[in-house]
Amino acid sequence: MLSTGTPSGIAWHRPGMYLKAGDTVRVEIEKIGTLENPVIDEPR
Repeated sequence: MLSTGTPSGIAWHRPGMYLKAGDTVRVEIEKIGTLENPVIDEPR
């Protein structure tokens, strides 16, 4: 199972802990591979 997201209230007291445009999310599973996704601004 792959779960994404964060329960509410986790990062509210840690400024700067949220993903922002320009960050990269990288997930690696040994013997399977790597998935990288860039974080972009939400389209308007």
